[in-house]
Amino acid sequence: MRYDLTIEAMEWSYSRLSAFEDCPYLWFQRYICEIPGQSKFFAQYGSLMHSILQQYLTGALRKDELVSYFLSHFVTDISDKAPSRKLHMNYLEQGRQYLKTLSFPAWKVIKVEDKMMFQFAGHPFIGFLDLLSEDEHGKLYITDHKSRALKPRSNRKKPTLGDIELDKYLRQLYIYASAVYQMYGRYPDYLEFNCFRTGTWICEPFKEERLDEVEVWATKLIDEITATNDWHANLDFWFCKQLCDVATECEYEEFL
Repeated sequence: MRYDLTIEAMEWSYSRLSAFEDCPYLWFQRYICEIPGQSKFFAQYGSLMHSILQQYLTGALRKDELVSYFLSHFVTDISDKAPSRKLHMNYLEQGRQYLKTLSFPAWKVIKVEDKMMFQFAGHPFIGFLDLLSEDEHGKLYITDHKSRALKPRSNRKKPTLGDIELDKYLRQLYIYASAVYQMYGRYPDYLEFNCFRTGTWICEPFKEERLDEVEVWATKLIDEITATNDWHANLDFWFCKQLCDVATECEYEEFL
């Protein structure tokens, strides 16, 4: 069955696009059937850290309050169990260490957790900008807070798996760069990932030709989603059990 009229009326986002690549059936459940998702451990942990960083960057939390706030809310806000006790303790300790030694560049903060409505690839998009800042030389930075342990670019002649993964996640920041251009009349100079579990900062120069590539990717994927009638499930044990927020409503889960 086709749902092209419903899909054509949709508002898009990076997460809506990447969800289809993860699993078409997940996409069907979430965006066509509108099944409410149930956040799991990793998503709940990421939401808590984003909330803490937002409060810190807006002045709602002082630096000396971060660790105690994290430890108390780790108990109250994270209701789902980690896959193992060891992983639970690792995430707890990594968050504590990161917040204990937190250090942001003393740049001008322009936007924090800002909801953006904009046009991209000929469609309405929505996005939530973690941080937009400006350094002392007037350079603009889009910064995204990530729990995923991304690796800086290897700069090898043949891209590594880490490079490929980094480029995948950079698509989101290039989409946001288009929104920044529509708001301020200029593109950001740099795109950054603040990988808070590992304390790794990854900074990439913005490249307009890369934005063109991401726009082509988004256009093709939206066209594919609009035309599809094949809502198959991509069965992957780890993704289905630990990341998919509609897995409890998925009839394919019994095959894992």
